[in-house]
Amino acid sequence: MAAISWELLFAIVPGLILFLYGIENFSKEIISSVGERFRETLGKLTKDRWRGALFGALLTATVQSSAATTVIAVSLVNAGTIAFSQSLGVIIGANIGTTITAQLVAFKLTAFGPVFILAGFVWGLIGGRYRFVGKPIFYFGLVFFGLQLISGSLDPIRDDPQLLSLLANLDNFFIALLVGVLFTTAVQSSSVTSGLMVVLASSGLLTLEQAIPVLLGANIGSTTTTLFASAKMDLWARRAAVAHLLFNVGGVLIFIPLAGVLADIALDLGGNVGQQVANAHLIFNVITATIFLIVIRQFQKVVERAVPGEEKEILFRARYLTKELPPETDKAFRMIEKELSHSLEVTNELLETSFLSLSDGGRRAEQKVVKLESLNDYLDDQIEDAILWLSRRSLTEDEGQRTILLVRMSNLLERLGDHAEDIGDLAAGVREKGRTLPKDQVEQLASVYEMLRDNLRQLGGCLLDVNDETKAQVKMGTVTMNARINAVYRVHLERMKDAGLPSDSTMLELLTTMESANDKVRELVAMASEYSYIAARQGITGCS
Repeated sequence: MAAISWELLFAIVPGLILFLYGIENFSKEIISSVGERFRETLGKLTKDRWRGALFGALLTATVQSSAATTVIAVSLVNAGTIAFSQSLGVIIGANIGTTITAQLVAFKLTAFGPVFILAGFVWGLIGGRYRFVGKPIFYFGLVFFGLQLISGSLDPIRDDPQLLSLLANLDNFFIALLVGVLFTTAVQSSSVTSGLMVVLASSGLLTLEQAIPVLLGANIGSTTTTLFASAKMDLWARRAAVAHLLFNVGGVLIFIPLAGVLADIALDLGGNVGQQVANAHLIFNVITATIFLIVIRQFQKVVERAVPGEEKEILFRARYLTKELPPETDKAFRMIEKELSHSLEVTNELLETSFLSLSDGGRRAEQKVVKLESLNDYLDDQIEDAILWLSRRSLTEDEGQRTILLVRMSNLLERLGDHAEDIGDLAAGVREKGRTLPKDQVEQLASVYEMLRDNLRQLGGCLLDVNDETKAQVKMGTVTMNARINAVYRVHLERMKDAGLPSDSTMLELLTTMESANDKVRELVAMASEYSYIAARQGITGCS
């Protein structure tokens, strides 16, 4: 037994390490090679469940890791690049893509591992502008070289009675299922588990009936990476991670009573035991994915009930602007005006959330501030691009003035969003120091913020409805707000004189930020009033 243990230690374990290292780095190299283009493409190719599933399968087959695909899908939901509903197709398709490893091993392609290692190394040296391709090829070869090393190491010990006794425990279906869950959780890759099952079966150490429950368990074990990655993400990203778990657990529950039928189908397809294991893995994942894709709407509702919450999903999408503006100039102006009103809604929500992040337990609010500020920037870019295209047309003097004011108003909203982000950053800084703002300071800030919010609300939902009366109300509100800020300044400066009370400059910085934000509101109201006047001169009123 000692001899066997050392042999396992110095042959099988290094082979497994090479396999794990190869898969991890192969995934990283593929993803880093495509970079941002990959993320943009993923957003475009997930508009319906079937295309999303196909993309998820192809991506996973390429990067050799369903964990990488699902973590990326969940991260993109968290970033607002794709919707939660879009991520479901990608997550379901990833399970089909992960079967490619077992199929390649079953067809004895592990023997080509050294060839890919050598080709990748040489390509990395002489590949010129495409040298970056060398690393993925090298790591792809390392994956199969590791499996080949494990397979060769099993030959001398395949008849050892103690090893056979250990593997005989897999005759118990639920023990084998648990082994699949635990081993995959440990190595963080179902591809490793399925590949090893094919190698062991090809070596005569496992039967098809023993391998199937391990493969089922591997699907459950593969969900842990995504669950851990989503723990600190927003509600919709956590829902996507739980969807991955429920999908894999649901598939296993469907096939537990059908394991015998699955084995019979794999046997009927023929081939050696290793090929039968790979085929069983493929059949299980394809059938499970098809079932869940058919009932994806109902599945989505189940996930939303399993992970309750009222948080609104934030997506990086324009609400009114399209890729091309309509040929009618009046309609084009209307679209831009409505998108600017949408940007105003986002800015209002951003300011509200940034102030909430000041309160105790505002970590979720901090994440939302970051996402809303990015959406604020995105909408500013979209509006500016649309105005640029519009300005290339033959416009009247008044229309030209309107385009200038639209750009300036959009920029002001973006800068107002920056101030909201500054408030969120200051709140995060307080929390990083392990403390919270005193209750009386939060109340003082709340009184100032209420005035800022009231001034911003004077704009309403339509920038074309702003008039001289609105300007006068905001001017009065600004005078009142400045007086309140001065009063709070005096109280805080008196407080700072008392050495017995904890204090720093955070309160002063927050007051200054709110004051600057209100300056932007006042400028915005003035420009909106001017814009409304010019539009009215052209006979245009209201936002409908």
